[in-house]
Amino acid sequence: MDTEQIIEDVGDRCLALRALSTARAVTRRYDTALRQSGLTITQFTLLISIARLKPVAISALADVLSMERTSLSRNLKPLEAAGLVERMTETSGRAKPIRITDAGRKKLEEAYPMWIKAQQATEEKLTDSAQSVSDTLYTLRGEGPRY
Repeated sequence: MDTEQIIEDVGDRCLALRALSTARAVTRRYDTALRQSGLTITQFTLLISIARLKPVAISALADVLSMERTSLSRNLKPLEAAGLVERMTETSGRAKPIRITDAGRKKLEEAYPMWIKAQQATEEKLTDSAQSVSDTLYTLRGEGPRY
């Protein structure tokens, strides 16, 4: 198979290419909607995940979100600096679980109506039910933890 055929085949069929470009487009939609809150969709979902999982170790949070630990730590820094999350210092051992603060909860309340608009607009674009798409995405992700 020559290079032109490979390029055409991958360009026409590659699910990874479509998933990545779709993820970028969806991320832009949510980031635009959340801009007024000062959060990105990544930060918003981190706050939600930390709040759902209660105090959570960074490694466990990285597993749940299918993120590299270094990427997660880099994304947590602005949330910590803004006082939206904090590492628990009253625990023993090296690992310091992270938890959402009252300010983080207030920020979620502020951003939630913006998220709702983006969520509804995104769901309207789907030809299948949003729950079915969500379930399919989890299936493609693999056997990672689901909270």
